[in-house]
Amino acid sequence: MKKFFTVKNILLCGGIALFIGLASYIFIDNYTAYGSQNFRTMQDEISTPERINLAGLRELQASGGSAPIFTDLKNQLAFIKQRVIVFDTRNQTHGYVKGIPSKFFCYHRSPDLRHLPRRLIYTGTIENRPEFFFTEAEEAKKYGFDYVKISLGSRYITPDENVDAFVNFIDSLPDHTWLHFHCDRGKGRTSVALVMFDIMKNAPKITLGDIITRQHLLGSENLFDVSVWDGGSYSLEMLQNRKKFVEDFYNFICQRKAGGIQRWSEWQRSPLKVGETE
Repeated sequence: MKKFFTVKNILLCGGIALFIGLASYIFIDNYTAYGSQNFRTMQDEISTPERINLAGLRELQASGGSAPIFTDLKNQLAFIKQRVIVFDTRNQTHGYVKGIPSKFFCYHRSPDLRHLPRRLIYTGTIENRPEFFFTEAEEAKKYGFDYVKISLGSRYITPDENVDAFVNFIDSLPDHTWLHFHCDRGKGRTSVALVMFDIMKNAPKITLGDIITRQHLLGSENLFDVSVWDGGSYSLEMLQNRKKFVEDFYNFICQRKAGGIQRWSEWQRSPLKVGETE
């Protein structure tokens, strides 16, 4: 045993550990957030002892996940034969470099030390090279996807005009069209979008509680959970505002289907904005 603990072996092990730690620091942190992370479809298996109403869920032609790497998304949705629209819920500046979300290379702001070796290895230069940059719409088109962008909030309240745009888009969506919702990591804004889509298709036949629960079981955030995590990025106010938003949206869609006010922005200002969620 003593023979192992030589200066040479200690230095060798230390060098290997340093290399692994440095490689992890440079390459793993954000890259693992993209591509397959948090991918789910509305047809995924749900295993739970709870009694939950799944009516209408399997008919939803939709999926969700993190910022896509389109080669991965093409494989994940290979079973889909109809038109696929990638629905981007983000408001940040972003695009693709060498098929990878540009945030990995920090093309949206000044890079720090971890981004420079990424740029050098993947692009051959540490410079921000516009000719390597493609918008998400351009990248999606390369792989045969259509693309739409409507920014939605999770930490902040979605502007009324964006909710109107979402509702109008879903209203005008042709049959036999698949939607793939995504944000950055496939959790907050993607969860909000999938719940809104489920509400539009299945309220009031399905209670909001069942919609929230079944989306959570598929991999979305529990939008009714307002517990603040230690070290988390959401405040109690943010979580409460998000919960109230989905409750209000459910009530809006229910009265809308009953022949009431058709635009969210008008309903928000109306004295008739009443209703209880189950």
